[in-house]
Amino acid sequence: MERKNQFKTLSEGSVRIMAPDNFFIKGPGTKTPGFYNLDQKLNRDITVSFLRTVKPRIALDAFGGTGIRGLRINREAGVKTVISEINKKSFEYIKINRDLNGSDVEVYNRTFQAVLNDFLFDYIDIDPYGSVLPYIDDAMLNIRNKGYIGITPTDLTALTGSMGRKTFRRYGASIINDTYRHESGIRLLIGEIVKRAAAMDRAAIPMISLWHSHYYRVIFQIISSSSMADRQLEKIGTFNRHTGLAPEYPESSEGPMWLGNLNSDVVKGLNIIENPDKLFLKSLDAVKNNDISLYFADIADFARIIHHDSMGMESSMEKLAGDGIQCGRSQFSDTGIKVSVPVKDALHLIY
Repeated sequence: MERKNQFKTLSEGSVRIMAPDNFFIKGPGTKTPGFYNLDQKLNRDITVSFLRTVKPRIALDAFGGTGIRGLRINREAGVKTVISEINKKSFEYIKINRDLNGSDVEVYNRTFQAVLNDFLFDYIDIDPYGSVLPYIDDAMLNIRNKGYIGITPTDLTALTGSMGRKTFRRYGASIINDTYRHESGIRLLIGEIVKRAAAMDRAAIPMISLWHSHYYRVIFQIISSSSMADRQLEKIGTFNRHTGLAPEYPESSEGPMWLGNLNSDVVKGLNIIENPDKLFLKSLDAVKNNDISLYFADIADFARIIHHDSMGMESSMEKLAGDGIQCGRSQFSDTGIKVSVPVKDALHLIY
């Protein structure tokens, strides 16, 4: 165990933890014992807010690290929490942080799969540093009916199509790596989870979907129902930029991917964390716009295609609102606007 002076004491939400001096502030970093990533604070804030809203009985933080997520779920959402961590050093750090907070979370130095054998959870959190695919089937088989699974994949090179062969090998799909890649990537991810759940006669229903920095965050409700699973499968298909965005875009075939809603109504009444920061509030506002439209009007990208000077975001949104069109900023692009009319109509109105 490292000496005490090799640690920093940090506060996040209502929890204090001791983390190694070399904790990572930005990006994915490298998974090491006691791994703590400040860049994932938004992820944890969203998760705690969601669990404060749906109030599960027992939750599993399946890849504990420092224990920060499980400790916050326990204290801020008031949920009985179990933390599993296979790395022996990380396990010791979690116990230190549990004692530091006077928490009653249960901590196990066991694999994710082993802990699933001993409990029936209402919420399972999977943040494995990389792809979630090796773990998602076990989670869906062991979650209580109508329970929730939160996933945090960081394999965005595959999900966004920046490594096309890897995208096809891992997800059996094609994604265009351009300004729309993160909405495409999160839809690809959801589609894959929906298909895997359906194979087990379960319906995976996305509750809230977020992209931030190097990761996606999606929380699903899992319902044992073959008929609901069939209905979810009907929402998987391909997307064509030419017909789905505007005729100025070339013909394309992206997917198969999820073409349904990215959020549920729970987002509208989210019981948010205490003292939310600006990033949380800004991100939540954008997340709430997810389902105004399928994809978004990207005013900068469209201007590039038609060889026109790009319009400003505020003036574009004022113009749309003036014509009675509901609109809001997209979380997937700084120049993207979600619109309540076909995207082509909004773009042609702006330009």
